[in-house]
Amino acid sequence: MKISFLRGGILTLTCGGLFAFLLLRFAEPSYQGKTISAWQDDWASQKSRGWPEALQHIGTNAIPYAVQNLALNDSRWRSNYTRIQSKIPEVFKRFFPAPKPLLREVDVANVFHYIGSNSIPYAIALLKHHSPSVRRAAAWGFGSLRKQSVAANQALPALIDALADVDPQVCFDAALSIREMGADASNAVPALAGIVADRGSGSQTSSLFYLRAAAAAALGKIGPSAASSLPALRFAMQDSNSYLRGQAAVAIWRIDADVDSTLPILLGGMPGTIEDSKWDWIIALGEMGPRAKAAIPQLQSELKQDHYPWVLDYVTNALKSIGP
Repeated sequence: MKISFLRGGILTLTCGGLFAFLLLRFAEPSYQGKTISAWQDDWASQKSRGWPEALQHIGTNAIPYAVQNLALNDSRWRSNYTRIQSKIPEVFKRFFPAPKPLLREVDVANVFHYIGSNSIPYAIALLKHHSPSVRRAAAWGFGSLRKQSVAANQALPALIDALADVDPQVCFDAALSIREMGADASNAVPALAGIVADRGSGSQTSSLFYLRAAAAAALGKIGPSAASSLPALRFAMQDSNSYLRGQAAVAIWRIDADVDSTLPILLGGMPGTIEDSKWDWIIALGEMGPRAKAAIPQLQSELKQDHYPWVLDYVTNALKSIGP
């Protein structure tokens, strides 16, 4: 009797589990007859071009699936399995297949972009997710969301909290997204100034420059409302890292209109700085107008040395702003 009852319980649990699995499977959102899981697997494998359209059609229902997939990048079990699987003899690999490719942080940041402002509440909540990869993607995503709509400003308090995340990349992505909010992000000035002033210690000293530079750029975009950060920025303008010095100089110019101390820093750093890093400096020189006349020889040199058309456009525009 007990055995029969036990068998019946197991059968009930098994059927119930199977039913739940099938229900979830059939309930999974789809587009053009293809589930969101299949879409994102193909996108991660670079086999599909319809991923943006699928996201726009499915909407916010796609977010949990993308988050679950991205979080696997932080799975220790998966990492260990991948490492061991690569060492298994070929004859046994059909029993231990390689894991499927996963979405990247940029992919999930773009999920918020493709879905649009409806994804803002979800992205705010995900800034507290246990997975660093998910938090990075959410912080990163707000940059493009802010370009789409000022509604993204509601994320500012959460992004300010993210500036103190234990993961430096989350802090970096949050600073860049705050940068897109410009003057609307004035409440972030104390936190950003604290990052600019933080030189770290030991091995951190040299690795923090990129985060400090991002915070400086955000302060510059906030503008005059960030005047309280000027002492930290002037301190950073004396740093040994030329990129950080340049970003601090641009920020000071945009906050205080100080050409005398910032122009020499920019002109001194530009020759040895790659195109991807100095484009905002070139824009700032154009903003200075005729006061940056001393930059003309260097900008003319940039026309000969730089190769990216978009950078050359910035150089041309800066020269026009400075004078004939």
